Amino acid sequence: MILIGTDDGLLGLAEGGTRLLLDRPKVRAVDGDWAVAGDLVVALAGGQAVSLGGPTPLCVAALAEGSALVGTSGARLYRVSRAGEAEPVHGFDAIADRRDWYTPWGAPPDTRSVAIGQDGAWFVNVHVGGVWRSVDGGQSWWEVVAQERDTHQVIAAGTRMLVAAAAGFGASADGGDTWSWTVDGLHAPYARAVAQAGDFELVTASTGPGTDRAALYRRPAGSNAPFERCRTGVPEWFDHNVDTFQLAARDDTVLLGTPGGTLYRSDDAGRSFATAVEGLSPIRWVGFHASRAE
Repeated sequence: MILIGTDDGLLGLAEGGTRLLLDRPKVRAVDGDWAVAGDLVVALAGGQAVSLGGPTPLCVAALAEGSALVGTSGARLYRVSRAGEAEPVHGFDAIADRRDWYTPWGAPPDTRSVAIGQDGAWFVNVHVGGVWRSVDGGQSWWEVVAQERDTHQVIAAGTRMLVAAAAGFGASADGGDTWSWTVDGLHAPYARAVAQAGDFELVTASTGPGTDRAALYRRPAGSNAPFERCRTGVPEWFDHNVDTFQLAARDDTVLLGTPGGTLYRSDDAGRSFATAVEGLSPIRWVGFHASRAE
């Protein structure tokens, strides 16, 4: 099932249309049986809602044992259990470099995205503060993407890690130890969202934070080929950034959601798109149901 996180709740899209799965406002992230909605972390399977007691949850990654890793405002990281217990990841709080993290507009930095590598390593993207990796459950951390890259999203794509950043598109085939970077084929280097669909990598790029000229691109995964713009079935240019979590892929299916409430879908790894649904409230997140409870 396709999932759509909107300002009015979490929707499921199937052949019969959409249905409301979670009646909570501002669904901004979902992974496995966990969702972030407004100021709460919600266990979808049981409906339990957890408040972190201050920080606003912004992103979530389901962990193998059923708990969730939650990134928040203020560049914090929490682990939330099935029992509803929320504990800060103290090792992340202790990173000495956090005193240098910032936002361009002067607000405190945020934990913008989190991902779990195929080997179980944790990857945490701080905006603006680099991408950090932990291989021991959050006790110790290493910076694997430098802060000056200005990363907006990190994802796991099989054995590879992919990044969308102000510096362009980054990929690592060795768990984040080394990265290749490119802007080849992009009309501008500022990337906000990334995905992998089958044998193709996809990235959104624009001219900057307040852009009126953004586009979606793809290229063969792991290649040195330039990115090519996706033109069929989607606007040639978006007048806004296609942001973190508004692009997702599974196998050859690609989803792209917009603040205007339109969901575009491709079933050929981004070669062509069609409008799947429109007229929704602003779409904050798109993805797929991956829960054992489905």
